[in-house]
Amino acid sequence: MKHFNLYVAFAAFIFAFGLNAQTPPADPNATKQEAPATTGETKPAEPAADNAGANQLAEAGKFHIGDDPTIWVLILLFNLALAVGIERAWVLYKNRGDNKGLVDLLTSRLGSNPQSVDDLITEVSDSKYGMEGRVSAIALRGWKSGDSTIQEFASAAQIAEKRNLERRLVVLSTLGNNTPFIGLLGTVLGIMKAFRDLALMGDAGPAVVMKGISEALVATALGLGVAIPCVIAFNALGKIVKDKLSSSEEIVSIIRAIRLSMSGDKA
Repeated sequence: MKHFNLYVAFAAFIFAFGLNAQTPPADPNATKQEAPATTGETKPAEPAADNAGANQLAEAGKFHIGDDPTIWVLILLFNLALAVGIERAWVLYKNRGDNKGLVDLLTSRLGSNPQSVDDLITEVSDSKYGMEGRVSAIALRGWKSGDSTIQEFASAAQIAEKRNLERRLVVLSTLGNNTPFIGLLGTVLGIMKAFRDLALMGDAGPAVVMKGISEALVATALGLGVAIPCVIAFNALGKIVKDKLSSSEEIVSIIRAIRLSMSGDKA
């Protein structure tokens, strides 16, 4: 019995050993052959990764205008400045006048018939003589009373005309002086937001804060872009107003000189 058990155990051992001998060993080349299959399966994903990187770069290059309310404020202020500039330019254009023709008319009519100025007042009030004609018409109302009265009438007329011509120019002056600070405020707030995003994202890298700072600097650039045209328009329109007031003073001086020469009064 003992021998039988030994035979059975030996037979079982031989049978197990035979099974192991029949099972082919793992071929190391098989693993190497499967690797290309695995690699081949991952290769199509590489263009997707490239596309994702390209999309991220494209997204980083975009500026989302709705993210910064300062940009909308500056755009609104730019439209306001544009409207004021166009309106003031149109007013000054309508008030242009033929100064040479006005001077010739005054010198010829006042020199030939200085006592009759009512018709002359109506004539110089014509729109073709512009603002200078209106000032001359008011100044001539004091013709019969003397030089000092002419000057008082002319001064009052020039004050009224100056107030009309300079109306709303203060808007351009204010925007020219303050829009850079509004843009700077938007930049400061944008930089603060960029650093906060960097802190929240942890190891996201400097790209996050760089993108935020670049977008924040747009506010400063836009502020300067609004301020510079406002300053140019204010200086140009203000120069035209000063020139017209100077022309009116010149014409009033001619009227006073003719009046003094007629009466022999002293200034």
